[in-house]
Amino acid sequence: MASTQDLFKAAYNEYEYSLTGKYKQENGIFYTDVTLAEKIINNLLKPHKTAVILDPCCGTGNFLFAAKKHGYDNVYGIDCDPNAIKLCKKNIPHGTFIAADFIGQLSNKTIKTLGLKDKVDVIIGNPPYVPISGNVVLSTTENDHWLKRKVFNSGKNLFIAALIRSLDILKDGGLLSYIIPKNFLHVSSYSSLRRELLREKTIVSIVDLGAYFKNVRGEQIILTIKNSPPTKNKISIRKLSNGRFVKMTSIPQIFYTDEILLFNCKEDYAVFNNLSSSYSKLSDLANGFVGRGKSASSDSISGKDIRKFGYKERALPKSGSRIFIQNIYSAEAGIIAAFGGELEASQTVTVFTDGNEKMCRYILGILHSRLCNFFLYKYCYNHSRLTMHTDAKYLKKIPLPPQKDGFLNKFDDILAIVAVLENDEYMSKSWFENIEKLNIIVYEAYGIKDKQIEYIDSETQRFQSKRWIKYE
Repeated sequence: MASTQDLFKAAYNEYEYSLTGKYKQENGIFYTDVTLAEKIINNLLKPHKTAVILDPCCGTGNFLFAAKKHGYDNVYGIDCDPNAIKLCKKNIPHGTFIAADFIGQLSNKTIKTLGLKDKVDVIIGNPPYVPISGNVVLSTTENDHWLKRKVFNSGKNLFIAALIRSLDILKDGGLLSYIIPKNFLHVSSYSSLRRELLREKTIVSIVDLGAYFKNVRGEQIILTIKNSPPTKNKISIRKLSNGRFVKMTSIPQIFYTDEILLFNCKEDYAVFNNLSSSYSKLSDLANGFVGRGKSASSDSISGKDIRKFGYKERALPKSGSRIFIQNIYSAEAGIIAAFGGELEASQTVTVFTDGNEKMCRYILGILHSRLCNFFLYKYCYNHSRLTMHTDAKYLKKIPLPPQKDGFLNKFDDILAIVAVLENDEYMSKSWFENIEKLNIIVYEAYGIKDKQIEYIDSETQRFQSKRWIKYE
């Protein structure tokens, strides 16, 4: 005989499959399975069993079913979809469910509609994430200028609106645990709200889910917040691995002022502090243009034309002051760039100009080093395994070796190995041997010691494709 949970899963699966992919995408609907919902319930700071738990975008009620299963009886759900609410009422007895627009109505009205006398103890769920543009609008009451202003200053996305509204309906000291896009942690458009949370709320934990949801662009995290000012708390950073939330490390919340990086361990944290505090950045050196190519000429270089240190069907230019970088970045391949000289570049290419040919080739060597790709993947793209862009805002963060006797360390040595790599047979045994020589020279230029070299090498081998690790 099927269990209650099996029957519930069958009901919500049937309803979810009845919705078209287009409908779910346009409305930012990504239902959470009961298994993950249970893990998130268990990840909370164990609220009292009499706590009022609300999922304000409850869908078919998976989070509230999980809460009931774990002994929480005071469960409340809200959703815009009346058919989903009917399913909740049918499958989750003794809960309170209403069909309404949680984001679009004032908090005191929501409290009254739910039949509550006070704000709630726990808010949990997976709010819709979809940009507010075109047919997707932020529907609010006419007098709700406060919410509109905050949302439009903080990224123009429905999950941002849900997050702001939820904190407004949460008791002092209450808990909020939401699945949201991972890029909330570092994308500049979300900076305003991110800084506010770091300044005014206690961030309990962040769980890296990776690319958990099928057919959803990007990766996700679970952000758990306590509605109280931060003290000397540490943020517990965890990762979903083999069906478990595994603790990676804990970082003092005071360490972060804006971007929130997910460090894997103490060594990860130590390497970041070394690279970010001990060296100048590419932005300090770049006195020219760093941005997308602009040429529409049929003869211009596109991203797919570039290989590491050269071009697929074109000779390297002999002079000039540009580096051409594939604008699409993947952790598996790392930076793919070549000396651009005076060639023209299309919009699929990021262009770095310096005005000095030697400096361009020096930077080219740094960009292709293991150290640089480790830094980009870990500390710019926040461990994202999906394709990103080599935009200026990321490249300008790259640390550069210190100066010695008026020149950047190992300047001539890096120029020499770059010249060899530009002329060597691409991906031959000697080419790979020279890549390893470049990595050694770059570590020496930065003064990186053996322990950190070992960590950087092992981590890079974990996320980078074997194709770029050694000759086979």
